Amino acid sequence: MSTKKQLFEKVFEKAKRDCGSSSKNAISTYLNTIFIDDYNFSISTKTISRYYESLEKNEINEKNISIDTLNTLAHYIDYENFGDFNQKNQLKKSEEKEVNVEEIASIEPILDDNISEEESIINLSSKKSNFFEKIKLQKNKIIIGGGVTTALVAGNLFLNSINQNSSCMVWKENHYEEIECEETSLQMNAVPYNETVFQLKKITKPDTLNIENALDKVWYTKINGEVEFFTNYGLHPENGKTLKPVTKYILTKYVLKNEQ
Repeated sequence: MSTKKQLFEKVFEKAKRDCGSSSKNAISTYLNTIFIDDYNFSISTKTISRYYESLEKNEINEKNISIDTLNTLAHYIDYENFGDFNQKNQLKKSEEKEVNVEEIASIEPILDDNISEEESIINLSSKKSNFFEKIKLQKNKIIIGGGVTTALVAGNLFLNSINQNSSCMVWKENHYEEIECEETSLQMNAVPYNETVFQLKKITKPDTLNIENALDKVWYTKINGEVEFFTNYGLHPENGKTLKPVTKYILTKYVLKNEQ
């Protein structure tokens, strides 16, 4: 397999996991947003869709792709650039050829139990399978208007949810608080209680984040150029934007730069 094809496969595999969809259009739209917001690199959804189709048809190697595009793709999967990806994956292929099959079977999994107390603030559930489908139902209940977040009743859906559940929850600064549904009002932006969503917290001390304790464990969004970090995946509790998994690029640009 060529390195270029391998790069696109890894990019689209990661995008599928990150956006929670295997749809070509959903993946293309998601990557377009990521590349613009996180890397200041513009590539149209139509172009990304064409790359996706070329990969499926095994024609990606014939595509004339700029080095800037290849570098951005490599950045997205946490490599310095395409050259770095090419070098490390060529080395990996070479090493794999020398590995004995019997040696692989004898390797025991290694678990790292050295988790600090600071990292406990980002103790997250790894079960993402159907979460996005469920949580996106609540996105329809949040409408942004006039720069102020206002929760409106979406038909009878929200009212029925309240009637069937004894508990609701409201967002308070950096966490959700449980409240009796009959005590809520439209101004409180209350939603039916959901155990998974209830665990979401905003990280108020982002300077405690680093590569080791944040990658694959922390999610973020950008609001007016400012980055907010959260302890779980889902939707931003105030504006309804889908939270994105944090990347090495985001950590380096918005957190670790302050330590340099």
